[in-house]
Amino acid sequence: MSFRPRHRFRHLPASQCYLAGTWPRAVGSMQAISFGAPCSRRDLEYICRWAGLRGDGRPRRPVRASAVRRLVSAAARNASGNIYHHAGHFAHVVMAAGVLAMRAGLRGEERSLLVLAGLVHDLDHQGRRASSVYCHQERFSARRAVRMIAGCGGDGRLALRIHTLLRATALTNDVNRWIILQSDRLARLLTDADIFASMVYPRQRSMEMTRALKLEQRLAGSVAALNRHFSELIGANGLQSDLAQSMLQAALESRHPSRNTVTPGG
Repeated sequence: MSFRPRHRFRHLPASQCYLAGTWPRAVGSMQAISFGAPCSRRDLEYICRWAGLRGDGRPRRPVRASAVRRLVSAAARNASGNIYHHAGHFAHVVMAAGVLAMRAGLRGEERSLLVLAGLVHDLDHQGRRASSVYCHQERFSARRAVRMIAGCGGDGRLALRIHTLLRATALTNDVNRWIILQSDRLARLLTDADIFASMVYPRQRSMEMTRALKLEQRLAGSVAALNRHFSELIGANGLQSDLAQSMLQAALESRHPSRNTVTPGG
């Protein structure tokens, strides 16, 4: 389905099918999308539809249209004071999820679930007040999303599914996370969507995003040192799906030598 793009996403083709089908030639259109806030409710609504999130008005469907509207509104409002984990970050993860879903051949509820998880994965992120406890932010974000879905008559079984998917996005070596990643294809794709777009940004953009994360989290050290640390962290935890790895390799091979250093999708 194609429709008139919002101004913020004017660089994207009207359908993600074209971007996925012409990869890596179209990677520049993803990089051209603004990362910073503000990102309005209508912006998020557009990119979710573009990526393939379809709310169904019928009962007994996992995600109803009313729930999608509530989640989009909450994502646009939430974390507005954050410098990194804000709606602009959500939009980039949703965009990457849509491209990965198309390339992976996901359809229907699987595709909607992947894009939905991308939208809500940091829904309740507290920015500089965030807890360092493992999966604390992911659990809170999942809990908030599930309440909204259940409140609109959605499938209660989404609770465990979304909670499981979001746990996989924590960049740690926790054994439970690795069990999820090994057994759940959507978890691997979601984790990749969280960091994938950042991995092909030019170095200057990468440093700007690292600076934003440093300010938000009040991290010690220089921006350059943190950028190297994040590169090592992502290198150790890496992209989880063969699909994302092959797409990244194709994108990097198509670029000129001044390609990026990576930043976390967090």
